[in-house]
Amino acid sequence: MNKKDAILKGFEVHNIMHTMKRRCSQHDYCRRGTYMLTLVVKGRRPLLGRIVEVEPSAELRGTGAFVEKTELGRRIEEEEVKKIKLFYPMVDVWKVCIMPDHIHLIMRVNEDLPEGSHIGKIIAGFKQGCNKAYWGINPSAKLRGTVASLPSAKLRGTVARNGLFEAGYNDKILLRDGQLENWKAYLDDNPRRLLIKRKNPHLFTVIRNMRVAGKECQVVGNSFLLDVPDKVAVIVHRRYTEMEITRLRKEWLACGERGGVLVSVAISPDEKSVLREAMDSGYKIILLRENGFPELYKPSGESFDACSEGRLLQVSPWEYHTEKRTISREQCLELNAMAEMIAETPQLN
Repeated sequence: MNKKDAILKGFEVHNIMHTMKRRCSQHDYCRRGTYMLTLVVKGRRPLLGRIVEVEPSAELRGTGAFVEKTELGRRIEEEEVKKIKLFYPMVDVWKVCIMPDHIHLIMRVNEDLPEGSHIGKIIAGFKQGCNKAYWGINPSAKLRGTVASLPSAKLRGTVARNGLFEAGYNDKILLRDGQLENWKAYLDDNPRRLLIKRKNPHLFTVIRNMRVAGKECQVVGNSFLLDVPDKVAVIVHRRYTEMEITRLRKEWLACGERGGVLVSVAISPDEKSVLREAMDSGYKIILLRENGFPELYKPSGESFDACSEGRLLQVSPWEYHTEKRTISREQCLELNAMAEMIAETPQLN
């Protein structure tokens, strides 16, 4: 399933565990492979840089923003990242993206790691080097809140707690053709997306317990789409003939073309096809999902762009879960009923 199909099905493409500390239980992290790793600064403090807005240009690949790194950010990029190759010659760092409060690394392990080593050990060493750089620039951070009379074991524990990063890290294993280039492009675009989110926080914040179609729902995106009076529910029933589907498809897309909103669960192939064309055409969409949204959820890919332009709202009446589920017929019927109610009833926020 590609990214576009996943969005239209109502699910984002995620690993099974949707936290900042994801792991694949079936993968041997001592073996060769390509990984996209994320390390988050403790407390999400912007210690590594700041976002600077600029006019789009060819040099900046049209992003319109870049990260101006702090001394710590520069030292990590210019010194600590290079040490990974020094200690582990079989590892190449293919991409580095330093954001104000987190770091992304795309690493290639070209051969199996030595006995006793694994990705976690490499990252632990990298973190320790970053900690030393952090403490060198800001010595008071190392023992902040301690007193000299504390036993050395307690001091060591305090030093660990006062490190730069949160415990653990997030990893994504890059397995499929095209993933590497897609993730490189994603990281290049990170500053622009962060700038857009900061300018339009209401479009990227998960709102919980919002009443939609008579139900308490979780929503992300432009909730004002609910107020648009011109809305249609894109639902293809099994009894419809090809002629009926063709006629309805024209009516639905005409609604989008005149500025109306298409509301759908996007389950059947015909529904997905209509939503696919609507998304490609820049029409407004309300997408109902079986799954809710994790704590740190953020739209990505074309759903990010649609949210930033105010033309997408994602809605789920159920709590977020990490299970691999197939949507049930009862859930389909319930979501379709919600789609019809949303389409028929303007909801003033």
